[in-house]
Amino acid sequence: MNQLRSLIAKTILLLMTALLFALPASACVGKTLVVGATGGIQQELLANMLAQLITERTGTSVKVVLQNSSSEAHDALLKDDIDMYVEYTGVGQLQILGAEPVQDAEQLYQQVKKRYNEELNLVWLKPLGFEAQGTGLDIPAQAAPVVRKDVLKKFPALARLINKLGGKINATTIAQLETDANRQGAKDVARHFLKQNRLI
Repeated sequence: MNQLRSLIAKTILLLMTALLFALPASACVGKTLVVGATGGIQQELLANMLAQLITERTGTSVKVVLQNSSSEAHDALLKDDIDMYVEYTGVGQLQILGAEPVQDAEQLYQQVKKRYNEELNLVWLKPLGFEAQGTGLDIPAQAAPVVRKDVLKKFPALARLINKLGGKINATTIAQLETDANRQGAKDVARHFLKQNRLI
């Protein structure tokens, strides 16, 4: 009898766990999420990666919208016109926050992440794995998705899903992806990368 009770309890626990993992992803369905891209092939690639990852894994409609600059994308994020975009830590620190330069990449990421979270209700997710020094900065510029906090509250699966891209794109990889995207188009290259890395 005790064994039967234990088996039933374990089965119920497994079912509840499965439901908890299934719910957040399906909870995204029914709303179109908007990913910003601040111009250039790199941004177009990364925006399409985010869009396709979310669509394929959750069934949510995702639209990529071009922004003219980081400042414009940041303002659009604050105004709820977009839900997320990929920013660079150096740009966030100097241009958005107007803060002092920090040379240590990890320290800079943590500082930017903390201030965005506390002051702007924006969340920096895991860095993608490369730095973009073409931003005209003399400090580290790690690329990472920035998402509105309310979006992550509504769709709890998103942070975990997007963070699967964390550390997956090094400097060599992004350079090759950009070359390929110039020939084949950002959407196709983004999709191939996600499939190759078994993310979709």
